[in-house]
Amino acid sequence: TFIHRQTLANQVRFTTVELADLDARIAQAAERALAMEVAAFEDWRAEACRLAEPIQLAAEALAKLDVAAALAEWAEDSGAVRPMVDKSLVFEAKAARHPVVEAAVKRAGDPYTPNDCCLDAAGEAGARLSIVTGPNMAGKSTFLRQNALLAILAQSGCYVPAKSLRLGVVDRLFSRVGAGDDLARGRSTFMMEMVETAAILTQASPRSLVILDEIGRGTATYDGLAIAWACAEALHDTNRCRALFATHYHELATLETRLAHVSNLSLRAKEWNGDLVFLHEAAAGPADRSYGVQVAKLAGVPPAVVARAKEVLDRLESKTESPARLDDLPLFAAFAPASAPAQVAPSRTDAALQDLDVDGMSPREALDALYRLKALLKP
Repeated sequence: TFIHRQTLANQVRFTTVELADLDARIAQAAERALAMEVAAFEDWRAEACRLAEPIQLAAEALAKLDVAAALAEWAEDSGAVRPMVDKSLVFEAKAARHPVVEAAVKRAGDPYTPNDCCLDAAGEAGARLSIVTGPNMAGKSTFLRQNALLAILAQSGCYVPAKSLRLGVVDRLFSRVGAGDDLARGRSTFMMEMVETAAILTQASPRSLVILDEIGRGTATYDGLAIAWACAEALHDTNRCRALFATHYHELATLETRLAHVSNLSLRAKEWNGDLVFLHEAAAGPADRSYGVQVAKLAGVPPAVVARAKEVLDRLESKTESPARLDDLPLFAAFAPASAPAQVAPSRTDAALQDLDVDGMSPREALDALYRLKALLKP
């Protein structure tokens, strides 16, 4: 039986009972599907809540197993060793390596240079404070971070990338490296550096490990040197903690003779055929210079700027000039335009060229002029 539904200009539409029933079921199917999905979800959620504790325990166990397996695989591949952790105040690493830098260096096909580090807050097995000097790019910051990572890995129960490591338990690890500001609070890079340094000086204990990278670099030379000097003395005398202090203030090297438990380390570099070669090797004793001009040359600073920098550096190091008395004008000598050459009387060829009326010449006249000029060039 057909049921009339609609009449249009050129057609009439009908339906049947069966089609109407099918249309109703299709319309209700979405609602039934949603109801079934909600019911299934509620069942699964109830089951998950019932098994929440076993699931969490299993996830925690798998996470620990995953970390342990990853660390074990890394230790096996990298030749890491088990550290000796005790209650002393010693940090003694032999042939230590930075795990991330080592992987990157080896991936590039280059050798990695391991380094030793020995600190003792008690001042018996080694110095309490090491002043680390050396050129830019020689590896001072890497050396600092490397030893901090050794302490973290050792106290987390992991093997360490070194030939051996003896570590007295560290209660806190303090790090003052890098540079950054806080514009939202109106704090400059130097202010942020001082805030972090203040936190270290007020909280570090004899059992702490501190790494400091170029304290005082963000202000005037003498101000920065004074702050760095005072901070080094405070770490040695007041905090009495194990500390690595990287700096370009070579004057701090004299602290080794002034304080009982200070040593000097330097990251070595050498000049070879006018170029600077970084050895990335930590050696006892202070660095003789920072090689900043050579590093600027490696970075691609224009040769004229590098040459002028060498000139100014020589005058400063000769102590015949102070920074305040260097005259301003010579600073631009390297960029002064060359003086105009002396006026020379024009030659016969030049005079003939100047007399030519190029725009008014016919092709034949131009060819004749070319022959005349060629004749003038003959001896």
